[in-house]
Amino acid sequence: MYKLARNIFTLLLLLGFGYTSFGQLRPVRPVFRRPPNFEERVIRRQNKIEQVREVYISRRLKLTSEESEKFWPIYRRYQDALTAVKEKQQKNSSKADGADQVNNELFYESEIVKVRQFYTNEFLKILPPEKVSELLKAEKEFRDELIKQLRERPKPVTTTTPTTTTPTN
Repeated sequence: MYKLARNIFTLLLLLGFGYTSFGQLRPVRPVFRRPPNFEERVIRRQNKIEQVREVYISRRLKLTSEESEKFWPIYRRYQDALTAVKEKQQKNSSKADGADQVNNELFYESEIVKVRQFYTNEFLKILPPEKVSELLKAEKEFRDELIKQLRERPKPVTTTTPTTTTPTN
């Protein structure tokens, strides 16, 4: 009888220690938190993409040094103008509903077309029409390739805490 009680006590003691050891797990980091340097990394990534885009376009257009000096400042202003219109579009698209949203989308699309027309005329003052046409093709191909690579990139593994739902009847 004494041996049986001792074995039961040992078993209960081991189960008790095992149960409390699981309570010491590290909490799962919430998914919605961003690392402290997130904005800096985004800016660096954008700058890197801009540098790669410039190299790609330079190779495709085969710019001379004279053309390059005049072209790049105008091209950067063009990119800034497009970015500004697209940012306004994103900010205002969430505020409108129904017909207002359709009108806003059409307005911002027409603004993008106006910016492209203006800067296409500016590019034609510097470059021959063949190179301007090649610029438009190169931009589209670069954007398509960037999107393709981003889609093929493996998604990071995120840990989330399981949520329990209660059935509603």
